[in-house]
Amino acid sequence: MVDIVEAVVGTVSQILIGSGRSIGGIKPDIVVEETSRDSLFITNHPVEKGAAISDHAFKMPVECEMRCGWSDSGHFQGYSRAINAALIALQAQRQPFTVVTGKRTYRNMLLAGIEVSTSAGSEYALLVRCLLREVIIVGTSTVSSGSAGTQADAARTGGTTSGGQRQAIPSSAGGIGHA
Repeated sequence: MVDIVEAVVGTVSQILIGSGRSIGGIKPDIVVEETSRDSLFITNHPVEKGAAISDHAFKMPVECEMRCGWSDSGHFQGYSRAINAALIALQAQRQPFTVVTGKRTYRNMLLAGIEVSTSAGSEYALLVRCLLREVIIVGTSTVSSGSAGTQADAARTGGTTSGGQRQAIPSSAGGIGHA
């Protein structure tokens, strides 16, 4: 529920305040193009009739590609170099961040790729293609399976316990390679 509220508040603030496009807080001077990909991996093996189909498909990480630009003009000399360094530092941190595009806010993203192109006419500008990929973060917990005394077949359904270290003993009862 909190995610839905955050998404709605983020969308409303984008409408009221402006585009607010950013890559981990780094706001581009211009966004040339944004593309995104939401994919579902569907297993290739047959599914038994009546089985839960959702057990045979899972969501792949969202991918977003942004073509952006920054210019020294209107800022300071070396601004585009500083932004390039900031993008490389953001990638090197390998910590999830938020990406805001014109259509959507993406959380838990990493900068998977940075492609910079420079020509004679764009020496004092930074033209970047950023490939961003979601990190799917899950929570896990350990639960107790109950005591062996409360289970009907504790040997089969009971939890595991540490038996200490064991030493392998060679078998003398035939086997592969023995006569």
